[in-house]
Amino acid sequence: MAEMKIIRYSEQRYDDPTAIVGLPGIGLVGSILTSFAIRELDMEVVAAVASPDFPPYTLIQDGNPYPPVRVYGCRRENASGECGDLVIVTSEITLRPELYYDLNTALTGLFKEMGVSSVIAIEGIPQFEESGGIFACGSSAASRERIEGLGLKPLEDGLVRGLTGIMLYEAFYSGMDVIAMLCPANPALPDPRSAARMLEPLSKLVPELQIDAGPLYKEAEEIESKIKQQEYGYEVAPSDIRQLYG
Repeated sequence: MAEMKIIRYSEQRYDDPTAIVGLPGIGLVGSILTSFAIRELDMEVVAAVASPDFPPYTLIQDGNPYPPVRVYGCRRENASGECGDLVIVTSEITLRPELYYDLNTALTGLFKEMGVSSVIAIEGIPQFEESGGIFACGSSAASRERIEGLGLKPLEDGLVRGLTGIMLYEAFYSGMDVIAMLCPANPALPDPRSAARMLEPLSKLVPELQIDAGPLYKEAEEIESKIKQQEYGYEVAPSDIRQLYG
């Protein structure tokens, strides 16, 4: 595999930033939530990860072309000794599983350069019941203490997939503080409702994310409405569902 390349668009320095990582997965929860937060906070692209092994896509944003895995940053108005600035990693593409190892290495190196103190990884998990709670686990004793105050179910035993799983076990021995938040979601469709549910506990860790989740719930209702139309015999093109996200 080819080496992944970090592209820097800004040399902006951040004060003790927290990084949130959300890539496509079950229900696209991580990707939907991070994309929504980036729009609401009007964050700027500060870096990206590129590789010949990635699918051949570019994202056009404000007229500028960017690689599919991007890093956004912003200075937080209420930054304090406990809450620094904010960095968010997002993407719209699903990578081959074996690429997550090198992606983790590339992001970890970038985080160290940026002075990231802790990472919050967002991941969807299959939803088996309507009212399934959000789980969380951490790479260190400090991260597990922070989880206790979130009202989430601690994951004591189980498997964590994808980049989130790799980040957890790498951080366990390297000393980085990683919290994984695992939200049950619909594995068959984009699930903005589950992404909206993540905002409340996430905002306890990142106060800047105390933002109105109404647009995400509205998006969920539109998807559900289209599904109901399909059930009653109306034709719904796959593009109609995709257009609701992004």
